[in-house]
Amino acid sequence: MIDPDRRSRELLRAAGLDRFHIFVPAVMSVGLVFWIVAELTELVQARAEETRDQRAREMSVFIADDILGRRSAGAPESRGFRPRPVYLMIGTTMVAGAVYVFVGSVANYTRQGGYVGDIAWILALATTVAIVGSTFGLAALIVAVRWPTPPPSVVGIVLRSPLGSDPFDPEVAARRPSWRLTAGLVATTALVATLTLLIGWSPHVVGGFDRSVSEWLSRRDPLQTLEVLDPIGQTGVTLGLALLAGLAAFRCRVLAAAFAMATIGGLLLSVTVRPLVAQPRPGAGPFAGQIDSFPSGHILLGTIVAGILPLALAVVFDRTSIIAPLRIVLGVGVVASALHRIADGFHWATDAIGGALFGLTLVLATQWAIDNERSHRSCHHCPWSSAPEPVGRRGAMPIHPSAHRVIRLTAHLAAAVGAIVLTTVTLRIELPVDADGYTLGRGVETSVQLGLAGLVSIGALVAWKWEGAGAVILALAATGVGILSAAEYTPAVGVGLTALLMAPALLLWLSWQHRRLPHEVVALAVTTAVLIGTSWAGSSAVWDHFFGPTHPDSVAVDPGSDEVDWVWAGALHAEGITVTARVKDLDEAARLVVESETGDRVLSEPVLPDTDGLVRLVVDGLMPDTAYTYRVQVEDDIDRRRGEGTFRTPGVGAFSFRLTAGACARTASNGAVFDAIRGEEPLLHLALGDLHYENIESRDPATFIDAFGRAFTTPAQGALARAVPMAYVWDDHDYGPNDADATAPGRSAARSAYRRAVPHYDVPEGDAPIHQAFTIGRVRVILTDTRSERRGAVMLGKTQLDWLLAELRSSSTTHAAVVWANAVPWIGAAEPGSDGWAGAADERAVIADAIARADIDNLVMVSGDAHMVAIDDGTNSDYSSAGGGGFPILHAAALDRPGNVKGGPYSGGAYPGAGQYGVIDIEDDGGDRLTVTLTGRTWDGETIVTYDHLIAVPRDLAAPTPAS
Repeated sequence: MIDPDRRSRELLRAAGLDRFHIFVPAVMSVGLVFWIVAELTELVQARAEETRDQRAREMSVFIADDILGRRSAGAPESRGFRPRPVYLMIGTTMVAGAVYVFVGSVANYTRQGGYVGDIAWILALATTVAIVGSTFGLAALIVAVRWPTPPPSVVGIVLRSPLGSDPFDPEVAARRPSWRLTAGLVATTALVATLTLLIGWSPHVVGGFDRSVSEWLSRRDPLQTLEVLDPIGQTGVTLGLALLAGLAAFRCRVLAAAFAMATIGGLLLSVTVRPLVAQPRPGAGPFAGQIDSFPSGHILLGTIVAGILPLALAVVFDRTSIIAPLRIVLGVGVVASALHRIADGFHWATDAIGGALFGLTLVLATQWAIDNERSHRSCHHCPWSSAPEPVGRRGAMPIHPSAHRVIRLTAHLAAAVGAIVLTTVTLRIELPVDADGYTLGRGVETSVQLGLAGLVSIGALVAWKWEGAGAVILALAATGVGILSAAEYTPAVGVGLTALLMAPALLLWLSWQHRRLPHEVVALAVTTAVLIGTSWAGSSAVWDHFFGPTHPDSVAVDPGSDEVDWVWAGALHAEGITVTARVKDLDEAARLVVESETGDRVLSEPVLPDTDGLVRLVVDGLMPDTAYTYRVQVEDDIDRRRGEGTFRTPGVGAFSFRLTAGACARTASNGAVFDAIRGEEPLLHLALGDLHYENIESRDPATFIDAFGRAFTTPAQGALARAVPMAYVWDDHDYGPNDADATAPGRSAARSAYRRAVPHYDVPEGDAPIHQAFTIGRVRVILTDTRSERRGAVMLGKTQLDWLLAELRSSSTTHAAVVWANAVPWIGAAEPGSDGWAGAADERAVIADAIARADIDNLVMVSGDAHMVAIDDGTNSDYSSAGGGGFPILHAAALDRPGNVKGGPYSGGAYPGAGQYGVIDIEDDGGDRLTVTLTGRTWDGETIVTYDHLIAVPRDLAAPTPAS
């Protein structure tokens, strides 16, 4: 069964929301950044000329007074100087930093193996930075020492640089941030920069401190109770803060913009600092091995919440008195959460300190913006604004009052209709819904969709009082529907659904805008546009995660197309092989030229292509256990690109060989897993279904043939098909739609396409199932069709079932071992309607009883469908009534699809994942014992699980014939 919570986390991870906890609110509030940009632009334009003139006057007076020997009676602040402690702090920090950078750069430049490593331009850049920093740092120290009358030579440097400030104006002094707040912001910035440099360049300096703190806290059991405070730094809490900030934005533009800047700043800091510092996680913690420990994003986020949430509540309730108490309470919670995470091994102590300093810097910057009263001129009843509401042109698009009433009514009706329609399609039509069930799961999807419908209803209700807020809520709901729809549809469809549900939001925006100032209109319009863009980005991320590549691409190179589009080899036996190919010229005959390493040549009969360009080329008369190269020849032209391949014939009698097996590759997959399978150099590859995920319902065989072509013209799958012969049996997604059975619309077309395009062994003629069997050495391989005959609780149908039972009884006595290639999971408690054998429990019991009665103990099964590698040694596979019907099983999937687990239990465990495949090694020296080794591997060569199964060869074994 699929864990909905785990799938929900996977969905968040698909959109990239798990790595940095502050991603969600940052994205949700990107549009609000434009408000602060507009405010800053207006402030700069309004004050630039005034500040320049006033500073010039103040400097002229100061210089004149100094020349004449007079001292100005004005305070230093009135001349553009900052408070004395600020200069002392700035000077000390900048000089110390300049010395550190210069000494460290020179030392690393001259030291063998240093970071700079004889790179002169880096040393020159570091020296330049050190000189500039020391110049301004010394100027700041001189001002601090000679306060309040620094030398004229230093005055120019100070007042023409950020070291100076706007000249003091008594009328606006009370409306500016205090020097203490500014000093605190500078101090935290300097501390966080110093700590980052220290950990990044000299981690050994803090290593002992980190280990001591972690060991001490890990022994304090009462700290486990602090886990209840962890939600302070969770993404959901920040998402709630984002919504609260969005509501507060309609009263305080500065808070909304500052919150957006803080969250975006936190994200950028995490993205930038973590790879540069690359501090490993604690070795005993749950994330051991990762190198993204500094700073703690959890504590950074919690600090932002503790510092900014009280501001948002103060705006909502118009009570600034609640800010300090709330910050104290939440601050204690952040400290407790930090202690818990250090004790549990999530982070080092310096990670928590760094996260807190990063967060505190952003909080102080937010508070600095709040305390600048002139920034609140566009706020509505903001607690920090005393200026009257500005008067200006209203609305971007003038609307007649009668038209406005129609638009407003239409917007509210459209919102109500949107809520009703979304609820209806969720409960009745189940749209959108994940076709494969690999993401959220049916139950969770329905709940999420109903939740989104409820959000649309809330937005519709809020819009009656606050149209702007209602428009934002509706836009959020529409974005959620768009992202959720990506579980089944392409991003274009997701954006289409978003736009459909976005219509009420746009109508509300149109109604709202005619009474608002231009910059307010632009801000909300940008916010709405960002939400639509977020829908596209989120849909693309979800689509890529669940339907895109699951591991790195193949290194195979497409040789290009000449006479042949693709080839597919199969029906391999000791003396021959069959190759199907799709050629370009329908009027020219094709033949197969097979050549051994010694130069012996065998040619097939020439064949004219059918109407779809397919040719089936059969070669016999080959030597057993011999390597061959084949090429497709069209008329007189031999194709040495996609028309060229290799294979090896099996030996006769006792013969050791390797099979590979795999299933479930996304459409047109080009994953490195196919390179890994090719690197195993198997004699034959068992393709166990879901060769692609096209979910075809067409009644035209050409549609299925085209799908095979899309698979085998990708570099990776094409290279595998040319290098390794295959034995292929389909599953649901390459036979029909999800969970397809005998009622699939394309049943007959799929069977026809299989017989024409697939190089198969002997299969029944006509519109019949595609079951088949063949021999390699002393091993019999059986392939069953578990799709095209399935009806309800019947998996194989009577004809195929009778064939299978007869084949099992016969092969188990005439062959040393039997490998049953069965596409769907065998193990699992009986469950009517289940897609595997658990849904055909009675038929499964019939087979198990037949195995037990015939005393078959040389059977091994290999399966696909479930996106996992799993092995059972026969402990859990016995479904016979009296016992004795069990056998080992290997599940080999998924090649290139997200992982999941089906059925079970499995004695060797189940390992869901992508980029996985199976290996079946047969060791047969001709004696009375044969070993079958089952192995599950990943694309990068890792062995996940393995099992050796020793088989006693039947005593009266008759020598099998080499032909199938």
